[in-house]
Amino acid sequence: MSTESNKKRKPKVIRSDGAPPEGKRNRSEIDLEMKYYSEEAEVDIRDPNKDYDLYRFTCHELQRLMAEIQELKSRGSRDSASEIEERRIQSCVHFMTLKKLNRLAHIRLKKGRDQTHEAKQKVDAYHLQLQNLLYEVMHLQKEITKCLEFKSKHEEIELVSMEEFYREAPPEISKCEITMGDPHQQTLARLDWELEQRKRLAEKYKECLASKEKILKEIEVKKEYLSSLQPRLSSIMQASLPVQEYLFMPFDQAHKQYETARHLPPPLYVLFVQASAYGQACAYMKPSSQPPRQDKKLSVAIEGNVEEAKALYKPPEDSQGKGPATWLV
Repeated sequence: MSTESNKKRKPKVIRSDGAPPEGKRNRSEIDLEMKYYSEEAEVDIRDPNKDYDLYRFTCHELQRLMAEIQELKSRGSRDSASEIEERRIQSCVHFMTLKKLNRLAHIRLKKGRDQTHEAKQKVDAYHLQLQNLLYEVMHLQKEITKCLEFKSKHEEIELVSMEEFYREAPPEISKCEITMGDPHQQTLARLDWELEQRKRLAEKYKECLASKEKILKEIEVKKEYLSSLQPRLSSIMQASLPVQEYLFMPFDQAHKQYETARHLPPPLYVLFVQASAYGQACAYMKPSSQPPRQDKKLSVAIEGNVEEAKALYKPPEDSQGKGPATWLV
């Protein structure tokens, strides 16, 4: 009965001067007290090893209290109720400690995960930067390889020798004080001198082309003159036929014979020329009023088809246009 009466008693409220009643505190004061306590801030202060030791100690105490409660209940004594209640209260306190340690462990786990995630993001960012740098290095290596394997056009140009370059090039191009110790500047100077020489040769080439065009025009004019001269000569030869017959000088007939003799084979051509010369050499002379003529006892003539002779034989280059004819009579 005493225990039930104690439970039904109302708690007394003790008032103090200037302090609000214990059961009538304002909501703002309670919120203010809650603001001052933060388990996340406490996690940073507490040592995990000490919390682990506290966890082991609390579990050990709970086991001990549970064993004592079990032992007291097994006795069945009425006086042991207060002891059991006291041990229950202690067990509840230990359970509260375990819950707090559990919350702290979860907070530590969450913070560890957050820190791991942040570290992973940093590692990913560094890895991405590393990949970018490796890509840039690979790109630069390819560019370096291209530059080393680059074949410039100036390597195919036959430049003048070094002695000739420094001997003939003007000082503003050769620049001996700079190019003697720098191969790159030396190559540039030699290319400048090559360009200058080629410009001069190009101008000279243009002058030669102009001179060539002028000479070709003169040749064309002379060809036109000679082509116009041929009909005149033919008309003169036709007009002089009576004179040739009167003076026994058949120049036209002899010219035709020699034109036909060009198609004789070399042996026959030689025989024709020698026979004609022999006839002229052995000709008898008339009185001084008449010109010399060929011996009538020796007659040289060519008979045959000239077109067939042209088709059968092509005159060699050293035969001076002489080819085979058909017959020599």
